Amino acid sequence: MTWRVLVVLACVGVLAVGGLTRSNDLFPFGVLDQFSRGTDPDGEVVNTCLLGIREGEEPFDIQFGQRSVGIERADVENNLAAIEADPQLLAPLAAEYDRRHADREPLNALVLCQRITQLQDGTAHGEDELVEVTRWEAP
Repeated sequence: MTWRVLVVLACVGVLAVGGLTRSNDLFPFGVLDQFSRGTDPDGEVVNTCLLGIREGEEPFDIQFGQRSVGIERADVENNLAAIEADPQLLAPLAAEYDRRHADREPLNALVLCQRITQLQDGTAHGEDELVEVTRWEAP
């Protein structure tokens, strides 16, 4: 019985240290920082997005994911600076999208963008702002 109490106290201690120091070093027994922050109810939400462009057509949304471009949004967001510096890094995403949609014309361009939603009292307020981060053009 004593060892169980000690184990529980040790776990509570580790959780307390992780929570108080805001450290991820003890995860999964401590805080995982990315999930522990709230959004300012009067701030903004930034959502990374992709737009495909085909000749003679309007730009259209392309979803991130294994079934679409072969990569998740978080992986792109983690490499945003590198992609911005070298838009050619979007070429494999465009190639994967074209491969999965072989019945359609290939993409002429792929735009990495961000949709910015303004919040007011925790709800979306006004129209989203679309900001182009970078663009890959087909050769």
